Amino acid sequence: MINRKEYEDKKKREKAWYGPRNTEKKQTLLKSILTSKIFFSPERRKYAFSFAKWQMNLFIHEQLKHQKVAKMLIAPCGNGADYTYLKEFSDKIYGVDLSPIAIKSCPDSMEVKEADILESGYPSEFFDLIASPLFFHHLISIGFYPFLKEFYRILKPGGKLIILEPSIFYPLNAFTRPLKKLTKNVYGELEDEAPFNPKILLNSLKEVGYINLKIKAATFSHMFFYIPLSKMINFFTKPFLQNNGFWNYFGWTVIFWGEKPK
Repeated sequence: MINRKEYEDKKKREKAWYGPRNTEKKQTLLKSILTSKIFFSPERRKYAFSFAKWQMNLFIHEQLKHQKVAKMLIAPCGNGADYTYLKEFSDKIYGVDLSPIAIKSCPDSMEVKEADILESGYPSEFFDLIASPLFFHHLISIGFYPFLKEFYRILKPGGKLIILEPSIFYPLNAFTRPLKKLTKNVYGELEDEAPFNPKILLNSLKEVGYINLKIKAATFSHMFFYIPLSKMINFFTKPFLQNNGFWNYFGWTVIFWGEKPK
């Protein structure tokens, strides 16, 4: 059972993230170093997430056997940035998000609505495929089950769900998580964002009733790494990305797959 007050507060923070923010924070030496090009650049961040999402794209192709579905939902859709990686899987793509500011930037070819995912308003058994990239690590304090249950409701029998999330087991987290607390969230993430144990999401998927559960590492690189180093890591870890094994729990980001029984 969701704590409604906590959830409403959470929704306000999520919506506010897309609005005007106070970026004037005290600049310590440590923050100066971490936001310098030694450790961070927008280009490195973009490359790291883009690589992971293209791996998600390839994984969907494998599962769908390179076929399209009738209706697909991106939830939450944000400003439509994930559309690039998902548009080829359906000619009818929907999006839902809390933020009216975000959905204004979505492509015109998407059918978007401003709504809470838990009160999506979509009919039961409506979608063939739902994609939810980088959402569940915002829900650690709220719980995964209610959102997975709503996705289950609006999926057709045999419908598919794909999720992309950071894993707590990624080795560099031993360095980055303490730094986030020490610098008071220097990169402007939401305070309660955090990687988590993939087993928690797998168990929640199973509890709701999803079958054919799969997990696959999307990348072993990180947005801190210089792009040439990231490319090298992605090249040499390619065999691990293509095969099953315990190492899939140790990716920086991890792909989850589940299906609603027919």
